[in-house]
Parts: sequence; structure tokens; C-alpha cells
Amino acid sequence: MKNFIFASILLALLLTVNAAPFQLNKRAITFGHCAAFNDSVDFIDVKIIGTDPPESGKNVSFDVSGTLTKNDITNSKTILYIAYLDDAGNPFNISAFDVPAPLLLHSYLLVVAVRDQSRSKHTTFGCAMAAVGKQF
Repeated sequence: MKNFIFASILLALLLTVNAAPFQLNKRAITFGHCAAFNDSVDFIDVKIIGTDPPESGKNVSFDVSGTLTKNDITNSKTILYIAYLDDAGNPFNISAFDVPAPLLLHSYLLVVAVRDQSRSKHTTFGCAMAAVGKQF
């Protein structure tokens, strides 16, 4: 009888462990400074709300915060720029919540920036980027 109880507990434990989601291959991405700007723009803190990393075809929400020391945010001029860049460098951008993720490859760069769209060169105030899948 003791062996039967032990076997039942062992089976229940095995089924419970097997049912737990296995997500070692889907780790949250970490944003760092934008290499292209060196230290000429401020670093902004970016958190992905919901599925992290983003999944193809699904909407993603971003929580962006920080302190801009070199520029002011101006209503109707300052935008939030979100770009997904693949190896070929093809960007897509949109400024909204529930940002739709494009068809994503296994590795890509995710760039989030605060920019002034009223200036001729779209001046970047703050930036953060993350490599997903591999280092670029």
C-alpha cells in the first residue's frame, strides 16, 4: 500500500512539473544605449508590457520613461518612435499603444526613441535599443 501511495504522489508530481510552461528560450529583452548616438542623446528606460519579447502579428505596449537633459518634449512635435530592424535594415515605425509587431525573424534589433518630427533632420532626444535573438 505504501508503494502505491508513493507511486501516485510521484506520478502527480511528474505530471505537475511537466505541465509547467517551459520558457527558457523566451527571455525578456534588456534595452541599452543606442550605439549609433554614443552619448549625444539621453538613455530612456523601456519596458514591454505583455508579451516580452514581442511576437509576430501581435500588439505590443511599451512603457517609456526617463529624464531628457538636453531637450524639452513639445506637444504635437515630439513623437515616440518604435522601429523593428532586421539584418537588411528595413525599419517600420508607429506611434501608438498596442503597437503591432511585424513579421519578426529569429533575430532583430528593437529601437525605441523620442524624436522631434518638426525639425528637418528629425532630431533624436533619447534612445534605447535591444538585440533580440543574437548580437548585431
